[in-house]
Amino acid sequence: METIAGRSFSLSITVLKLVGFYPSNNHKLLHKLYGVILYIVAMIPITIMGLLHFALMTDLADFKSNDFIMVAIIFYTFKLPPCLMNRNKIKDCIHYFDENYSSVVEEEQKKIMDECVATCRRNFKVFFITCMLAALGFLIQSLLNLEQLPLNVWLPKSVRHNPVYFHFVRFLIHFVIFYIGLACGTIDPLIAGLCHQATAQIQILKENLQCLGRDVKFSSTRKTLISSEKTFQRIKKCIQHHEVILNFVHEYQHCFSFIMFCQLAGSSLVIGLTCFQMSRMKGGIGFILLVNDLGALFFQIFFYCYYGTLLIEESDSLSSAIYLSRWYECDIQCQKALSVLMEHSKKPIVVTAGKLFPLSLDTFTTILRRAYSLVAVLKNY
Repeated sequence: METIAGRSFSLSITVLKLVGFYPSNNHKLLHKLYGVILYIVAMIPITIMGLLHFALMTDLADFKSNDFIMVAIIFYTFKLPPCLMNRNKIKDCIHYFDENYSSVVEEEQKKIMDECVATCRRNFKVFFITCMLAALGFLIQSLLNLEQLPLNVWLPKSVRHNPVYFHFVRFLIHFVIFYIGLACGTIDPLIAGLCHQATAQIQILKENLQCLGRDVKFSSTRKTLISSEKTFQRIKKCIQHHEVILNFVHEYQHCFSFIMFCQLAGSSLVIGLTCFQMSRMKGGIGFILLVNDLGALFFQIFFYCYYGTLLIEESDSLSSAIYLSRWYECDIQCQKALSVLMEHSKKPIVVTAGKLFPLSLDTFTTILRRAYSLVAVLKNY
């Protein structure tokens, strides 16, 4: 029988292995070394040249449209190392619910998981294809002008006028763009998908809680005692399920918190710079391209915040699900157990980026306000 992770993230796992972010079953040490070398070759040279370019920039007016891509690359340089360092923990997060809780029996619960699996697969396909098309578009645009580098980076004059070195740097720029497309086109929907799986598990837990009273009968004292014991065992399973969800969110936070922080911080800065550049333009193809890039950044941030909000809302409604169950038909032992679970579930489950910003739509609107403030500061600079 195919597992939840296999159904949801089989394509993601394949790409993660390709970029070295998922441990291989064979030659583990060599595969980890492969991932580190691939990251260093792809990210470090272009990042250093980009930082030197910005360090030597004397006027903000010299900031060009493709410099936004370089700013994003710099943030991705800090975003991706945790994926290499936490490869085994990422694997554990992906397979967490397969190993710790797989008792999905009821038809309604199967429907919840099927919808979750379909959402995870759809999000990966849409996001991954979008990232690869963006990388392909960057390559095509670069090939239309072979005399210039596709990104503004610092190069010594001797290297810039040497055709061999010049085209080697062009190759490195194309390589880093496709590497980022593969990595972020997989990591971002994986982060959202795992968050959505936690939400689906809470929905299953709520279904179980609302069906607690179905074994309670009152035809005789003997049957009532037997039914109460069954109900108490169901409540124990619900409490264990809730603990599994909380432990998963803790592991999830440990793996992806810094990654999400880098994404939100980088996107906020790039959004502000993009809006500032658009305010200086008077239309044209360049303006349209910037609008397209801005929409992609909005979607990427919204992607994180939307699924974080779903998790908060579902966990916040867990106490209501307990109250709406047939707790009043249970004995005092079951009612005490439900009271403990209700107290434990009063605090919503919140995922944070860098332990600073909760992933919610409120954070999304805050980022937009901060980006607008950055534009206002830059215009007065």
